Amino acid sequence: MEKTRNKKKTTKIVVISSVAVLALGAFFGGAYLVGELRRNSEGYIPTAEQLEHATKYSRVVVFGVDGAGSHFEETETPNFDKIFSTGSINYYSLVQHQADSAPNWGSMLHGVKYAKHRVHNGDSDYKPYTNDKYPSIYKIAHPYYENRKSLSINNWPNINNGLIEPDLDYVVKINTGTDSTINQNFFDNFLTVDPLITWMVYDDVDAAGHGTGLSESYFNAIKEADRKIGEVYDFLEANNKVNDTLFLCVADHGHKVHGGHGITYPFENELVIRATISVNGKLGNIVNHGKMGKAVTHDVASIILYALGVPQPNNFDGRVPFNVFNNLGN
Repeated sequence: MEKTRNKKKTTKIVVISSVAVLALGAFFGGAYLVGELRRNSEGYIPTAEQLEHATKYSRVVVFGVDGAGSHFEETETPNFDKIFSTGSINYYSLVQHQADSAPNWGSMLHGVKYAKHRVHNGDSDYKPYTNDKYPSIYKIAHPYYENRKSLSINNWPNINNGLIEPDLDYVVKINTGTDSTINQNFFDNFLTVDPLITWMVYDDVDAAGHGTGLSESYFNAIKEADRKIGEVYDFLEANNKVNDTLFLCVADHGHKVHGGHGITYPFENELVIRATISVNGKLGNIVNHGKMGKAVTHDVASIILYALGVPQPNNFDGRVPFNVFNNLGN
């Protein structure tokens, strides 16, 4: 009889455990679905007529600061302020689920959610990007600019090796291995290439975030990235290339107080690991001054293509957020 009672108790425990697992699965699954719905973009898909009459920039320069999150807002960054204070900024843009580098840089480059492009940090370390269904902004834009080349200069090699297609002869890819030589590589190539799209990512802020969290070292790294951004802007200004250039400064994710990012709690990415997306350019006086509308990291691709007058693919998740360009409305 005792054994029978134990069996009944065991059965009850198994049933309770199963119910608990199902409940947890439903909670986290529901949280994931809610998070994905939150990541649906709001904004404009430019029409053919709007693109035909759009003010087209000669080039786009993207300053990527890995791991900087929303912290340009409270850090002393005079160069960021000089470039973007009269532009459109969202310091709290939504990041992808997962809040890692490859999911977010990949979404910015391909205009879709991580759930579609599916390139995580591990894959991007060794596996070339060959997904023709979701091409990069380089592959989308360059058929419209056949005589132009582009640059991709990054400290983190995974961007060139695993997030941009390997067979693009019109993209000059440079892996620096250090932030300290990114600008010099840009200076050495810019005047001969006059790139359509320049993508340059500084990585020291992310390293500081992993090492010491939101510490003095972390904020000093943001200040140093700001100094480098200022050097590039001053170089372009000296070569009369500012007025027809659209500038973006973007972060792929932020860091928690004690460092680190990614997935730990269902809504952590919603509340803590946010990203800066900022836009400005002088051409046509079409960039709005003020707070950008809701933005998600995959919207970066839509902003870049619109600035170049290039239609975005129908399968894009990205939109041009509200209050970026005044010729798309408010």
